[in-house]
This record gives sequence, C-alpha cells and structure tokens, in this order.
Amino acid sequence: MEQSKNRTKNKKMVLLLVIVFFGVFVGCGRQNTQEPTDGGFTAINNRVSDTNWPTRPVTIVVPFAPGGDTDFYARAYAPFLSEYFGVPFEVVNIPGDAGTYGASYVNSSTPDGYTMLFYHTGNMFTNVISGNTSLNWRDFAISNISNFDNATVLVAGTQFGFTDAADFLARARANPGGYRVATTMPGFSFFVLRKMELAGGFSLTPVSMAGAGLMAEAIINDEIELAIGVYAVFRPFIESGDLVPLLVSAERRNPNFRYVATVEDMGLAGAAMGRAYFFAFPPGTDDAILHRLSDVVADIQFNNEYIATIRDAFDARPFFLPTFAVDGFLQDIWDSMYQMSDYIEY
Repeated sequence: MEQSKNRTKNKKMVLLLVIVFFGVFVGCGRQNTQEPTDGGFTAINNRVSDTNWPTRPVTIVVPFAPGGDTDFYARAYAPFLSEYFGVPFEVVNIPGDAGTYGASYVNSSTPDGYTMLFYHTGNMFTNVISGNTSLNWRDFAISNISNFDNATVLVAGTQFGFTDAADFLARARANPGGYRVATTMPGFSFFVLRKMELAGGFSLTPVSMAGAGLMAEAIINDEIELAIGVYAVFRPFIESGDLVPLLVSAERRNPNFRYVATVEDMGLAGAAMGRAYFFAFPPGTDDAILHRLSDVVADIQFNNEYIATIRDAFDARPFFLPTFAVDGFLQDIWDSMYQMSDYIEY
C-alpha cells in the first residue's frame, strides 16, 4: 500500500514537469538536446498498465561486452526492477559488430516480454547511417528512454598548454588540421566532433582509437594532442592532471563539472548532441508490457541509491521519457545525426 501511495505521489510530481517540458520542447522547435529539469525528470506515463507481466525471469540484453557505460546503466537498473516486480531481471551481454549482434537477437526473439534490449542511439544510429545494419528504433517496441548522455567532452594533454575552450578555439582556427584528436571512427564521438568542427569553424585531424585508456596514453606519450569521449571515462586522467577538459557537447553545464564550457557557451550553435539509452522489446510486444515497465522505470528515477550510483560513476542525472514520448525524441536525434552523414567518412 505504501509503495502504491509513493508511486502515485511520484507521478503527480512529474506530471507537473511534463507540462513544462512539452511547452519548451515544442516552443524550441523540438530540440533533440533537451536536458532534465533540476528535479531530473521531463515526463511520465500516466496510463494504468493492464497486465500481470512479468511472472518469470526477464533477460536484459546488452549488445556490448561487460564494463562499458551501457552495461553499467543496465546493471544499475536490474536490482531495482527485480525488487519492484518480484522476479529476477538478468543482464546478459551479447557483444559483436558494434552492437548489432545483440540488437538483432532481441529483434528476432519471441515478443512475450521476457527478452528485452538495453541500447542507445549513439551506436544504433551510427550503424544504420554507415550501412552496417538496417535495424533502427522503429524495428523495436520501445518502452521508454531511461538515460540521456550529453557529456561528450573534448580533452587535451596538459603539456600542450591549452588553457580553456576559448584558447583552444583560437588556436585550432588558426591552425586548420594542425592538431590530432583521438576518436572512435565511425562512432558517436566522431559525429559529435564533426558537429563541433562545423559549428566552430575549425578542423582537427582525427585518429581512430577505442578506449579512454589508449587515448590518454597516446596523449601522455605526445602521440596526439586531443581526444573526445564521455567525460566520466576521462575523469581519472583529468583528476590526475594529465588531461584538461575543454568543451562539452551540451547546451547547459553539468553540475558535476560546471567549470567545463559547453558548445552553447562558446557560440557553437546547433553543436549540442546527446545519446539516449532505452529499454526495447521485440516488435509485436503487448503495449501493456511497454507501459508497465515505463511506469516502474519512472519510479526508479526517484530512488536516492540509483541517483547516487549514476552520479558517482558517470556524472549523470536521472532522465526519463515514457512510451508516448519516445518516437518524437528519437526522431529528433536521428535527424540531427543523419544530417551529418555527408561529413562522415567510413
């Protein structure tokens, strides 16, 4: 009974925010870079789900190897989902082909609600645009958007003397192609890099490299000057003084690293770009299952343990969109990435 009261209270709190969110969302031309309010929420599903799902263990497929950000977020959710529903939610890693193996596995699974995918738009959209796969978001029954990352940051080696974003932009514009930057090609960080370059009027020389450790090592060894990736994976090297963060791909500053300028701060109009993480099922899954999972994921956003977990590990804040808001939000991110395809070399 107490849990039911709390859930009702949470829904009422977030329903106040959804009115504000959609007012801003529509008024700004459906920008794909919307961030959560200070309360951490943007919307909630107020539909009552009519299903007794689940009645047995549920498999959450992560289409990458253990240890990455997608795996982390899925495993952060799993114990809360298990507690809410009273059945195990088990994370299974099916890596391969930049996420397409795991995604294909879920897409072809029985649509009974017991096999679902935890994925993000960064890899999904990159794979489609590059021709690696044709599977896009509309080939799945998506329950909700559960996380949003717009903390892709450009960093430089401390020894190269870049002091801040303004200093970097001045030097990069004066020396086209003169600085090397580690990025994953093709990958989401490369899309972000190209957006920054086009909006900022500068060009860097990309060097394809995977993993923050390898990137940091290359910078420390003076092999390259810059790298681009998620702030949290560079954080140990920033804290050690080996790297200096210059520019982050967001519209508003992250409260966990307010000292880092955003592309909006520096006048790089339209350069903000983020990736959305989502729970999805095979096509044909009962809508009631999608809505029931959405309701519970919405509630988890209020859990203090969950909030601390994602903050401490990835400098992230709660972010959630319910079933009815998924398609429009993902369409905006897709449009933003697809328009960059002419500038991406594969």
